[in-house]
Amino acid sequence: MPEQTDPPSPLDKTLAALAAACPGLRQTDPSKFGASLADVRLTPQRTARFAWAGYEVRVTVGHEDHLDRDHPDSTVLYREVRAHATLLVPQTVAVDSIGHVEWEMTNPQSEMAFPPAFAVAAADQHDPRFASAVLATVAKALAHARLATEHAGAQAKQAADEVRWESERPPGVSQRKWLRDKRAQRDAAT
Repeated sequence: MPEQTDPPSPLDKTLAALAAACPGLRQTDPSKFGASLADVRLTPQRTARFAWAGYEVRVTVGHEDHLDRDHPDSTVLYREVRAHATLLVPQTVAVDSIGHVEWEMTNPQSEMAFPPAFAVAAADQHDPRFASAVLATVAKALAHARLATEHAGAQAKQAADEVRWESERPPGVSQRKWLRDKRAQRDAAT
């Protein structure tokens, strides 16, 4: 008779999916040398930070609350988990300004912020389902960052096209008409 094995826990499933989607993801704050990714730790303010491939994910965990709006009589408590990814953009120093300024100032936070991800977790921070929910929300925030980066790349290409088209516009041709015609040509080619 074959031995019965327990199905993998939600945390084990999340860790396996994260290992494939975000290899090398690690928790950076609060840090604990040699700690497993499954050991999700929070600061006293219920925050955490994770890092992966140049992205930083900031996590905030809410207070225990009755978040199940579908069952108002439920006494089960949950916590809201919010995660958003940022990416440091060091090249902003090389950007020249357009027009007059009294003097240039450095940007103290030269980073791109991406759309946040939200989820609901078990209230007990020692429950493996809590760690699973936090890590799944981190993964979702990183997915948002990848999607937003792809979108930003496409938008930047379109903006570059419009700058190039404006430099090619013949004198006496309406800017609106010229750009509308060029957009139509680009859209017909795709």
